[in-house]
Amino acid sequence: MQKKNKATLALLISALGFTGTLPAAAAGGFGWGLVHHGFLAAVIGGLADWFAVTALFRKPLGIGYRTEILRRNRARIMDSIVEFSSEDLLSVENIMQVVRRENSAELLVDYLEHRGGRERVQELVDTVLLQTVNSMDSRRMAESLTPAVREALSGVALERVVTDILSLLAEEKHGRQVLMTLLDIGRQVLDASAIQKALLENIRILRSAYEGESAGRAFVLAALDLSDERIRDIFNERLTAYLEELRAGDTEAYTSLEAGFASLMKRLAQEPEIAELFHGWQEHYLQKMDIGGYLADWLEHKVKGKHPFWLSQIHLFLKRHIDAFVESAEMQAQFDRFVKDFLEEELRKHHNLIPGLIRERLDEMDDDALTDFVEGKVADDLQMIRINGSVVGAFVGMGLYLIVWGLERMWGL
Repeated sequence: MQKKNKATLALLISALGFTGTLPAAAAGGFGWGLVHHGFLAAVIGGLADWFAVTALFRKPLGIGYRTEILRRNRARIMDSIVEFSSEDLLSVENIMQVVRRENSAELLVDYLEHRGGRERVQELVDTVLLQTVNSMDSRRMAESLTPAVREALSGVALERVVTDILSLLAEEKHGRQVLMTLLDIGRQVLDASAIQKALLENIRILRSAYEGESAGRAFVLAALDLSDERIRDIFNERLTAYLEELRAGDTEAYTSLEAGFASLMKRLAQEPEIAELFHGWQEHYLQKMDIGGYLADWLEHKVKGKHPFWLSQIHLFLKRHIDAFVESAEMQAQFDRFVKDFLEEELRKHHNLIPGLIRERLDEMDDDALTDFVEGKVADDLQMIRINGSVVGAFVGMGLYLIVWGLERMWGL
């Protein structure tokens, strides 16, 4: 049962009790007189408090004198509500007092570790970045980047890079690696069937040119068993032995080769024609190169898509920084201070908006709506005033009856 109905029931019971005990009280009995006056005072107290509570919101019994307090004092009450809400209840100090009791970093760590925050953060970042990148116009982006890329490539002194590489190759430790690699390649080339076939063909040509129409030369070669295949085998054995001698690295042949290679690299590094040649190649190919097309194709097939190459690096970056934040008390303290200082700064900067927002919301209500709103929030509690009025009135009425009855007996009135 609502408190309003309880208060009305209490008033009704008081009125019925007053009416029902009236004949007995008139007969002069003490007990009935006490109860009758209690019910009388309860009726008076209940009616008085009903009038007071009702007068806050409307005209009780049509009486308009100093009633409808909320409606008549709307402007003053609203000013008080706005001032109290903005300057006291929602003041910067009160809000920050509540905010500073919480540790925002601990809340964030709990969200990240136990409430699926990591996955949601990664999903949000993936969605934003992929949507942004995939909505990009690759051709237009490439066109905007092409001048900068072309200028950057033109700024690369390729001729200087080449001369620096040649100078490095002239150094013993680098030159040795290159020479050993070249010797290994030479051995592999020599063993290739295509090379052996070409070598045999050239030996036949040379043999035919050497013999000519001379039967004596042909006889001598035949007597020495120098067939084309034998000559090739001898050549292979001698060249293989020479390559192995060079690969040993501590022979006179290798020392001579190394010195010649270093001298060649130094000479090439100092040759201005080499630098000019590479510079010319650079300018020529930069002019012919479709940089925009390459960039557009790279953006379209490498940067875009559902699983581009850079997405895994973003995941690794997020994981690394979230792990660092979760494990670092110092980072958490810095984050908490930053959040609270930021909130306080923004509150102080925009606190003047709060009164306007409250007043704007209150102004949306007309007198009837405001009255119904306030009554709906507090009227139920105000009914306790009516109930207490009836109860207290009953006790006061009975108390006064006892006092009067005692005085009458004491002085014989």
